[in-house]
Amino acid sequence: MTTRIKRLELTWIGKDIRPRLEPRILLEDESLSHARRATSTDIFDNRLIHGDNLLALKALEQEFAGKVKCIYIDPPFNTGQAFEHYDDGLEHSLWLTLIRDRLDLLHRLLAPDGTLCIHIDDGELAYLTAVADEIFGRMNRVSLITFKQGAATGHKAINPGCVTTTNFLLLYAKNKACWSPNRLYVGRDRDKRYGQFVLHRDQTCDRWEIVPLIQGYATTQRLGMQKARTIAKETPEVLDAFVLQHARAVVRLARPSYEGVSDAARKMIDRSKAQPDRIFHLTREDHDDFYFLRGERILFYESKLKTIDGTTVSGDPPTTLWDDLLSNNLHKGGGRGVSKGQEARGYHQTCH
Repeated sequence: MTTRIKRLELTWIGKDIRPRLEPRILLEDESLSHARRATSTDIFDNRLIHGDNLLALKALEQEFAGKVKCIYIDPPFNTGQAFEHYDDGLEHSLWLTLIRDRLDLLHRLLAPDGTLCIHIDDGELAYLTAVADEIFGRMNRVSLITFKQGAATGHKAINPGCVTTTNFLLLYAKNKACWSPNRLYVGRDRDKRYGQFVLHRDQTCDRWEIVPLIQGYATTQRLGMQKARTIAKETPEVLDAFVLQHARAVVRLARPSYEGVSDAARKMIDRSKAQPDRIFHLTREDHDDFYFLRGERILFYESKLKTIDGTTVSGDPPTTLWDDLLSNNLHKGGGRGVSKGQEARGYHQTCH
C-alpha cells in the first residue's frame, strides 16, 4: 500500500480555475519612437506599459523570463472600500485567485538570484503569505518587514482597540541558494554606549590606558576637563566629529558569549578574569583580533563605521522594523491626488 504525501496548501473556491492567456506582442507608441530617434544620444532602457497587467506580464515573459533581478508589487489591499478608479472590495476567493495568477507569472520572470517585494497591510497578509509560500517555496521567504506609515492620531484614535499604524513588505528570493543581496547599512546617530577611550592606541596593548571618552577628548585636544565638558554639552556635534576621527580609540566593553567563541578565546577570557589589570590580545587570521579586559571584550567604534552616500557614519544593517520613514505628503506623490498612504492602488508591477 502506497501512502501519498500531500503538501500543505491554502485552498479556496475557484483555485483550480486558471486564466487562458495567449502570448501577446507589446506595441510601442510611435510618438515615443519618434522622440527617441530625435534624441539618439539618450539611453532608453525603461518601459512603461498601459493595459491589463496580467496580459502585460504574459507578454513580458517571452523576452524577460528568468532575467528580472528585482520586482516590487503594490497590489490592492482588499480593504472593502470603493475608490474612484477601482473597487477594493473583491470577494476573498477572487482576490486570492487574482494575486495567485500574478505571482505565478512574476515567479517565471524572476532571475534565479532575483528578489520579489510585496507591499501589503494586515488585512490579507496571512493569506498572501500562504499563497506566496506555495508558489515561491516557504524556504525562499526572506523577510517580513514591518514599517510605520502613520500615527495614532485623528479619527483612527477614536476607534476602540489597537490603532493600525503599520504596513508590511514581504520579501522572497527566487532561489535562496543563489540569492546574494547587496550589503546595505542605515546611518545612525553616534552610539553612546561607546563611552571610553584608549590612550596610547598606537602602542602595544600593554601600554594602553582606558579612560572615559570625555577624558580622552580633553587629553587629545589638550583641554581642561571643565572646558571639554562645556564643549560636549553646548556643541555635542564637536564630540560626535571627534569620535568619528578617532574611531580606532573609542571603545566599549561587552561580555562575550562564552560558549559562542573558540577554545582559544575562552582560555584568554579566563586569563583576563584572573589578571584584571592586564589587557589580553588574541590574533585571528580571517577576522578582527580579540582584546579582553577583566573577562570582557573591547569593542572598537571603527567597526561600526560605514560609508553611506559617500559619507562615513555610524551604520547598522537594516532590521525588519522600519520606524524612521516619513509618510507625510505621500498622498501628493505624482500629482494623482490619491489618499494618504497611497490607498488608491491597482494591480501594477514595477520591474528593475
